[in-house]
Amino acid sequence: MVMSASETSPKGKGPTGFHRHPEGQLIFIVTGRLQIRTEIGAWLLPPRRAIWIPPDLMHTGDLGGVKAWSHILLPPRRCRLLPELPQVLAVGPLLEALIQRVAPWDHTVARTPEEARVVSVLIDEIRAAQHEPLHLPIPDDKRLLKMVNVVLNDLSREHSLEALSSMAGLSARTARRLFSASLGISLAEWRQQALLLRAIDLLAQGESVSAVADALGYASPSNFIAMFRIAFGVTPGRYVKTGGQDA
Repeated sequence: MVMSASETSPKGKGPTGFHRHPEGQLIFIVTGRLQIRTEIGAWLLPPRRAIWIPPDLMHTGDLGGVKAWSHILLPPRRCRLLPELPQVLAVGPLLEALIQRVAPWDHTVARTPEEARVVSVLIDEIRAAQHEPLHLPIPDDKRLLKMVNVVLNDLSREHSLEALSSMAGLSARTARRLFSASLGISLAEWRQQALLLRAIDLLAQGESVSAVADALGYASPSNFIAMFRIAFGVTPGRYVKTGGQDA
């Protein structure tokens, strides 16, 4: 059985509240952006991408400017070979066609052998899809969480590790060690990832490149574009508009 739905305009915007599905969920959006948050991290879905959310994962979603989207729910038995954590997926022509084919199906109707084969191909394409690095890990240590929240509240300012660790009651050396052990990256790398995701979020909401560069504290739009190109291999505007397919 495939439980699915397709929407041309979301019924509401803003956070959905934390919830879970017994099924796995695949969401594809055409415009706007979707943020998915869990206790361990946040994932950002820009236009023309899909996000995979595994079964029984507690999460909340926040829609912004989404005017066309599709989602498909897969029963647990069809999810065994799919990722155990959310993943943002690049969507090529075949995967998009499969999503559009499956999403309108009424899950109350018995599946035919032909439809079952289509779903099997869809699962193969989900497994083969390129994972996009649009995930921001969240530490579970309350002291580290205090540090990253200070950063998130003002991404345009580059806080020093010493100042942040002092706010959290830690030495810089201890904070550095805990951060690396908890998230596998440094605070500077974490801030860079937060900047990239915030930039994509703003661009997906229709902000100009110059406005985003200014909001995030870059000296000039060209500096921001250079940073973005290093991370994604393409300019910010092209990344959001084309789904990153030529990145």
